[in-house]
Amino acid sequence: MGTHWKRLTNPDYLGAYAFDQGEEKIVTIDHVSEETVKGTDGREDSCMVLHFRDKNVKPLILNRTNAKTIERLAESPYIEDWEGRSIILVVRTVSAFGSEVDAVRVKLEKVSGVCEDCGRRVTAAGGMSAGKVVEYTRDKFGSVLCAECAKKRGKASSFSEDNTGRSADSQPGN
Repeated sequence: MGTHWKRLTNPDYLGAYAFDQGEEKIVTIDHVSEETVKGTDGREDSCMVLHFRDKNVKPLILNRTNAKTIERLAESPYIEDWEGRSIILVVRTVSAFGSEVDAVRVKLEKVSGVCEDCGRRVTAAGGMSAGKVVEYTRDKFGSVLCAECAKKRGKASSFSEDNTGRSADSQPGN
């Protein structure tokens, strides 16, 4: 696999050229804004632009197809509810402008290891690794949850205990 020429031109926005064949990128949404975007022909358009928290990932001009997919994943049409959600970006061949082109698409699949309530990545908590938190919350609640959302569900009084039953505060080094 060679280097796509567009990688060398350093455009301002993420495109299919930035993916290796079959690559998926898991990114976390920082915010969505309306911005004036200048095309290669010099024409300016007002576009929705999706910005990511991930370093070294350029913003993505958000088309209706991808916006609708994010809406389904976030279960909300409100862009403020999308912030902090992790999504998977892929390249798909689509029909556009009378030909087949490669385009970045949001995959209609929830990211594993991400809280099903708030959309943030699950991290270590209560003396458990992130993987153990995923297992624990899936077993206890039937959903993958971060520690904060597990506590909000009100059933997590024992969440501050690690899998040995000891409080995280009583663990050496805590």
